[in-house]
Amino acid sequence: MDINVLAFLVPAGIISCFLPLSDASSFMVLYLVTAVYFSGVMVRLMLVLAPAACILSGIALSSAFDVLTRSMKFQLSKLFDDGPAISGNGSPNGSSASTVNTSSSKNEKTEKSEAAPKEKQSKKNRRKDKEVTESVSVKPKKEKRLSVLPLEASIVSTLLLIALGGFYVVHCVWAAAEAYSAPSIVLTSRSREGLHVFDDFREAYAWLSHNTDVDDKVASWWDYGYQTTAMANRTVIVDNNTWNNTHIATVGTAMSSPEKAAWEIFDSLDVKYVLVVFGGLVGYPSDDINKFLWMVRIGGGEFPHIKEPDYLRDGQYRVDAQATPTMLNCLMYKLCYYRFVETDGKGFDRVRGYEIGKKHFKLTHFEEVFTTHHWMVRIYKLKPQKNRIRGKLKKLKSSSKTSSTLAAGRKKNPWQ
Repeated sequence: MDINVLAFLVPAGIISCFLPLSDASSFMVLYLVTAVYFSGVMVRLMLVLAPAACILSGIALSSAFDVLTRSMKFQLSKLFDDGPAISGNGSPNGSSASTVNTSSSKNEKTEKSEAAPKEKQSKKNRRKDKEVTESVSVKPKKEKRLSVLPLEASIVSTLLLIALGGFYVVHCVWAAAEAYSAPSIVLTSRSREGLHVFDDFREAYAWLSHNTDVDDKVASWWDYGYQTTAMANRTVIVDNNTWNNTHIATVGTAMSSPEKAAWEIFDSLDVKYVLVVFGGLVGYPSDDINKFLWMVRIGGGEFPHIKEPDYLRDGQYRVDAQATPTMLNCLMYKLCYYRFVETDGKGFDRVRGYEIGKKHFKLTHFEEVFTTHHWMVRIYKLKPQKNRIRGKLKKLKSSSKTSSTLAAGRKKNPWQ
């Protein structure tokens, strides 16, 4: 959808770069190869591929128009030059013959004048001159044989390329209007019933803004960090500008860990709420389950106990009955699919295309506090542990005792 017809013009541009190969053309080929690789790894890096694709497509179009226009020019000049030559030979006028004779006499004089100094040259120079004249006279003939096309084919091909360029302009305008002009927070979809608007993100951020304290911290994947900060006015652990890979790996490790271990990690970060994005009910593909493989990989890069093969079944991330126990017991699975079976009685995930493996389970360290209308955003709160509360109460009692003793000491000693 993004590069459209450029996918066909780029290979032609690569071929043009090799005819002939120079430093600039080799740079463009290497740039394209690396850009294709990185854009295949991450789709947002299409921004890196776009300049290379446009430049190579422009080179292909320039080469094609060069051949076509040169062919049309050559064929038209040949067509118009043949007419006067035939009429001149067939006409009885003596003017044409006299012009031919005068031109031939002039050519003979110039040839005689040029032949005099050539006789004085050595044999080696004569051989060199012959080689140069032969090479010069042969090259244009080869170029004309390779590049000259019939007039009709040249005209039709030129019109087709112009129509292709116009179609691509129309496609770019459509893609900019439909795919790149809509906000990423409010989503829309079309069906037979009409236009459907999914306003779940604003709904979730509004709930965070009105139902949580200003000092509360929210943990989520880094994609939603800027939106949470701007729209909910809450502190996040990681966002789109997080340069420290350990911070992102810590959140990914928490999402990949079992519930108790994840609670320990979030509690150490002073997190109060956890936000996840889930698209299994409405078919939203850019949810956290599809992004989960990056959470595992980034987390495993910093914390070796997170191993990607533990989450794979036959080389795939699965959430159905064939999923691994590590996958079914991780925090991300539980937060996304908690009470999901209540929607249709089967727990069918529309994005993955099958029923989930673990349907009935309870949360022990997290509690659901808010789920949006279409289940696209789900917010959970960390449950306070009883032993942690008792420990805090003991600390408060001990601190109150110390403060009382200090106050008593101050009363006894008026100099303090």
